[in-house]
Amino acid sequence: MSLLIMGYQPRNSWIRAILGLLLSVAFALGGLWPMAPGWAVPAADRPAAHPAVAGNLGNDVLYYIVVDRFLDGETDNNIPDFAFTGSTPDLDSAGERYNQMNRLLLRHMYDPSHRFMGMYWGGDLEGVIQRLDYLQDLGVTKLVLSPIQDNANGLFYHPNIRNYLHDKKGGKPADDFYRHISTAYHGYWTKDWFEIDEHLRNGTDQDGDRYGVFRRLLDEAGQRGLGVVLDLTMNQTSPGHISTEKPALGAGGFLFGESWFADNGDVYRHGQRVGQHWDPRTGDRDPDGWFHPPQIIWDFDTATEELLEDGQISGGMPDLDQSIPQVEQYFLDATRFWLTFNQESYPIAGFRLDAVKHVNVSFWNKFEDLVHEINPNAVLLGEFFGGGYRLEPSIRFLENTRYITQYDFNFSEAIRRYFAHDRGWDGRTYVLQEITQGHQGRYYNANPLGQLWHRIMNPAETLEVPREAVDAISDEEAKGWVTFIENHDQPRMFSFYPGLGDRSYASLIKYQFTARGVPLVMYGTETGLGVPYHPEHEGLFGIGGDPFNRPMMTWPNSPGWKPEIYDTTRAMAHLRQRCPVLRYGSTAYGQPKGSNSQDDVFMVRKAETAADWDPACPQVLYAYSTHGGEFLVSLDEGITAAERVETGQGGVVLDGLLPVRLEPDEAKVFILK
Repeated sequence: MSLLIMGYQPRNSWIRAILGLLLSVAFALGGLWPMAPGWAVPAADRPAAHPAVAGNLGNDVLYYIVVDRFLDGETDNNIPDFAFTGSTPDLDSAGERYNQMNRLLLRHMYDPSHRFMGMYWGGDLEGVIQRLDYLQDLGVTKLVLSPIQDNANGLFYHPNIRNYLHDKKGGKPADDFYRHISTAYHGYWTKDWFEIDEHLRNGTDQDGDRYGVFRRLLDEAGQRGLGVVLDLTMNQTSPGHISTEKPALGAGGFLFGESWFADNGDVYRHGQRVGQHWDPRTGDRDPDGWFHPPQIIWDFDTATEELLEDGQISGGMPDLDQSIPQVEQYFLDATRFWLTFNQESYPIAGFRLDAVKHVNVSFWNKFEDLVHEINPNAVLLGEFFGGGYRLEPSIRFLENTRYITQYDFNFSEAIRRYFAHDRGWDGRTYVLQEITQGHQGRYYNANPLGQLWHRIMNPAETLEVPREAVDAISDEEAKGWVTFIENHDQPRMFSFYPGLGDRSYASLIKYQFTARGVPLVMYGTETGLGVPYHPEHEGLFGIGGDPFNRPMMTWPNSPGWKPEIYDTTRAMAHLRQRCPVLRYGSTAYGQPKGSNSQDDVFMVRKAETAADWDPACPQVLYAYSTHGGEFLVSLDEGITAAERVETGQGGVVLDGLLPVRLEPDEAKVFILK
C-alpha cells in the first residue's frame, strides 16, 4: 500500500527533500505517477503479421453450456432406464445385477422440482438443438459443451453438503436426504470416454445409432455456422465405495463422504470394462494398473507439481496415470474417435481440456501432435485453474505446449471485482490495464527509475503482473486467451454480489467484449442468471458457487429474464464479428480531463498492422465512469466520426475531441472512424 495513501509524512526535511527529488526525476524521465493525459504509447517493436497462435481461436464468441441445466428437450431420458434393459438371457448374472443396480440408482438421481442442486434436472443434447437459432442470433460462433461422455450412475453423500436451492429465507427442503447428495449431472465423473451419457441422448436412438442426437447437433450447428467444442476430462474417473463393508445409509465420512455407485471408478470402452479401480470381491485396488496410488492434495497452492499430477482432486476421485502406456493409448484413441466423428459432414471443432495441470506435459505433447495431425485447425482450450500472467506455472505450461491456449482467470477476477466496486488488490484499474496490455503496459514500459519509484510508493502493485510472464508470452498469443465473467466453478455475479446493479453488470459485459482476448459466455450470463441470496447457498468459492452457479437456464418472457442485459450481450457479440480489431488490435488507455484514474476506464482498441485494418471499424472506444460525468475524449488524428454501438447514433467529433456523457456506473462503446 502506498505510504502517501496511508497518510505517511516523513518528519525529517532531508527525507522529504530526497523523496521530492526522486519524484521529480521520475516524472521527468517518464515515471508512472500521475498518469499523463492521452493514450499510453504502444511498444515500438511490434510484430508485422499475426503468427499462428495457440488455441486456433479466430474472431470467436464462445458459449459454455452445462448440458443438464440448459433445456429438457427429450423427457424420456430423465430416468433413462432404456440404457440398462437388454435381453436377460444374453446377460450373465453379474451383468443383470449391474443393470438392476443402475436402474435403481437412476430413480434417485432425477429432480423434476429443480430444487436439489446436486441431482439431474433433465437438460440434454436435444435441448441444445432446439436452441441453436437462439444461440446463432445471440452472436455465438462456437459452443463449448460440458462433458457428454458416459458418466457413472450413483450418489455421493456427505452430511455437510447442503445443495438445496432456497427461494426465500426460512424455507426448508421437502426431503433432507437429497440436499446432501451429488450426482454426475455436470459430466466430470466419466467412466466411458467412447460413449454418450444416457441422460443426454435419446432413448429412441437405441435400436439404431446411439450417437444419433449428437450427429444431428453437429450437422444442425454446422449449417448455422456454429462449431461444437467437446469438453474432455482425462485426469480422473468417478467416486466409488472402496470398502468391503456395505455403505451405511446417511453415514458420510468427515472427509470424502459416502458413495453408492454401480461403478467404483472403473474405466470402460464402448461398454466393456478395461480398467478396474477396485475389486469388490477381493478388496484389491487397481488390479489392472491404470491409476496413481492414492495421494490427497491438501493444499493446491503449496502442492508440488508432482503431487498436482499424481494426487486426487475433488474428494479423492481415482487419479489416472497417463504415463502408463495403456492409459495413454486409451486417451489418444478417444481423442481420435471424437476428432474423426461425423467427419464426412460437420466434425467437432475441438476440445476444452479440463484440469490440464493435473496431467503430465509429456502426455499433452503427444495429445497435441495427434490432434494437429488429424485437424491442424482444431480448437484446444486448456483450463489451468487460476491461470494468467500472475500464475507462473500456467505460463510455464504454455511454454511447454504448442497448440493449447488457456482460460484467463486473472482477467476474470480483476473485472469481476472492479465492476462490483470490490477494488482492493485485484480489482484496480492498474491491474485491468497491465493484464490487457501485455508488452504495451505502462508499468512494463517504464524506465528503470520509474520502476524503482513504483516499487517504493506501492510495492504491492509490482506483484500483479510479473515482467517475466509478459516476456514469456507474445501479445499475439495472449490475445487468444479465453476471457470470461462467469464459469462453472465461479459464483454467479448477481449471487455473489447481491447489491450489484444491472447498469454495472452491463458495463462489465461491454468491457469483456471490447478488451483483449476471446470472450466466453457462461450460459445465462447474457441475462444475469443467478440464484437468490441465502446463507445456505454457500458453494465452492463463496455464496452462489458450485453447484449454485448452475441453475436451470431461463428463457425470454420467463421469470428472471433481463431483456436489457440480453440486448447488451447480443450487441457486443455482434460487434466482435463486425470489428476484427477487437480480436487482433492493440490496447491503449487514456485519461480525459476530469476523469479519475482509479474510478474511470477509457480504453481504445486500434489496428496494429495493415492486416488488422478495416475501414468500417478501424478503432473502438470503451468509456466507463464510476461516478458519472461529462468528458472530452481526445482522439487520434484523422478520426472524424464516432458511432454509438448501443443506439447506432453518431457522435459529434470536434477538433479531435469526442464529448461523452456517462451516468454513474455506465459504459458506452463507440466505433471510431
